[in-house]
Amino acid sequence: MEKKKKGIISKVGMWYLLILAIFAGYTNWLPQIRGDAPEAAVAVDVGTVTPEQLKEMGQKIIFGTDDPEGALRKGETPIGKGSCPLCHRFFMDQKADRCPNLIALPAEQVSSPDPEKLLQMTEEERSYKRPLTERYQSFKEKLSGGEPNSGIKPHATPGGQYLVESEYCPNCFVVAGFAIKGTNDMVSPMPIINKPPIELTDTEIVSVVTFLQTRSGDMSKGTAKESWEAYFGKKLGEAAPGAVAAGGAAPSADSKLALDTDTPDQIVGKMGCFACHKIPGIAVAKIGMVGPLLIEGTNAPNRIKSPEYRKAFKEGKVHATTPKEYVMESIMTPWLFIVPGFQDDMLKDFSKKFTFAALSNMADYLLQQTADKAIKEGLDRLPQEKEGPLKKTAMGNSDKQLAMNN
Repeated sequence: MEKKKKGIISKVGMWYLLILAIFAGYTNWLPQIRGDAPEAAVAVDVGTVTPEQLKEMGQKIIFGTDDPEGALRKGETPIGKGSCPLCHRFFMDQKADRCPNLIALPAEQVSSPDPEKLLQMTEEERSYKRPLTERYQSFKEKLSGGEPNSGIKPHATPGGQYLVESEYCPNCFVVAGFAIKGTNDMVSPMPIINKPPIELTDTEIVSVVTFLQTRSGDMSKGTAKESWEAYFGKKLGEAAPGAVAAGGAAPSADSKLALDTDTPDQIVGKMGCFACHKIPGIAVAKIGMVGPLLIEGTNAPNRIKSPEYRKAFKEGKVHATTPKEYVMESIMTPWLFIVPGFQDDMLKDFSKKFTFAALSNMADYLLQQTADKAIKEGLDRLPQEKEGPLKKTAMGNSDKQLAMNN
């Protein structure tokens, strides 16, 4: 009998050790985060700043690093304050096709209508062509009273002015094939860059344009500052004379990492979720037109029961058995299950950017979001979402579902 007891105790002990080992391994798989103090702000004298300085600043704003290709080689997606690489393609080995490519593509990689072969040119070359097209002229006529969101009337001349205008007024010209679905190719998914949630300063926008103009190494093409001043009819920095802060404090080591203490709003801002998704309760996440509406209190229970997910589960590709596991899996390993109607174009490096607590907290928040809450905020699913548009008659059902899940 004593021997039997020892055997049982031994088995129980081994079981607990196994569970502890699994938990320790999982938490160590997530990043170990250390907070550092922000670097000092970099001041820019707009009166004497050179194209070289602006290009360097622009690269940091776009990619958040001086070596974006090095980051790509390590399997990371380099994303700076501007969030541009979330949607635009800057390198051949980068996967991003939500918005027009910002490099010259080989003809065989052009999938959108491109009769004038503009997508096969560099962005600097395109900037001289697009304002002369009939399509640009049609936008100019249609928005002669001002584009509603920015108040800007399209009036760019070829070159730098076109690039400047596209940052402040994405709807002033939308490249065919890259508009929000269902808008007849007339509405851009790109946010206005000088407004929330991205809020680049005028000087930062000029630096981004300078980077696009001078990627070839020809600094004589860096005319963004002069183009900005000609477009707006005033001197850059006129509203705030003297030195202008280049985006305030430079990002700290954890500025792009989701930490234990971060709120859902902060996580969404850091991870750039707002660029693709609409999320109830998050002020900046109201315009995303690339990924599904994130109402996981409604979506997740149904998705893990769907034929598509059950098939992937049986094949051993996915492993979630609860709504929370599904949400966490979709953040950490988004390529394992693609929601029907969407492409596999979500960032793949979130597993390196969340602490376990931040991931758990974000999943909990998303599971609190339901169809009811989305309807109350005037949000709806995208046309390609299998479940179809939200209906007011659905109000009440989703909260009942949430209560049942809890």
